[in-house]
Amino acid sequence: MEKRQAIKLLSICKNKLNPNGKIIILSLDPKKNEIPTFSLMKKKLKISLDKDEKFFNLILKNRAKLVVKKFTYEVKIFKKRYLKMIKDRYISTLLNFTDDQIGNGIREIKDNYKDLIKFRDRLICFILKK
Repeated sequence: MEKRQAIKLLSICKNKLNPNGKIIILSLDPKKNEIPTFSLMKKKLKISLDKDEKFFNLILKNRAKLVVKKFTYEVKIFKKRYLKMIKDRYISTLLNFTDDQIGNGIREIKDNYKDLIKFRDRLICFILKK
C-alpha cells in the first residue's frame, strides 16, 4: 500500500468513527517475530512484516491520539497441531502458497522442530481514537 493510500484510508476510517470510537490494528511485532517457520514462509513473512513496519511508522508519524500496546504470549503447541494449522493456512502469508509449497514446508517443520514447539508470540496493537 502506498503512503498516500494508507494515510487516506486511515483518515476515512477515523472520520467514520463515532465520537468515542476506536480503530484497532493488531499485528505480529515486525521486529521481534519468533513464529516457527519453514524457509519459504520465513522469506515471505519477512517481506510482509517489512511492509507492516512501514505502515506502522506512518501511523506513528501522523496520529496524535494513538495508544501502542505490545503483548507477548508464551506458546507451547504440539507439532502435529501446528502442522495442521500450516496446512489450513492459519496465517495470511500462507494463503497464496501452492499445495506443494505447503507440503514441502510441512516436511521442513517435521525435520527441524521437536514434538512440542515453544516460542513467544509477540503482537503489537495500535489503537487510534477519533
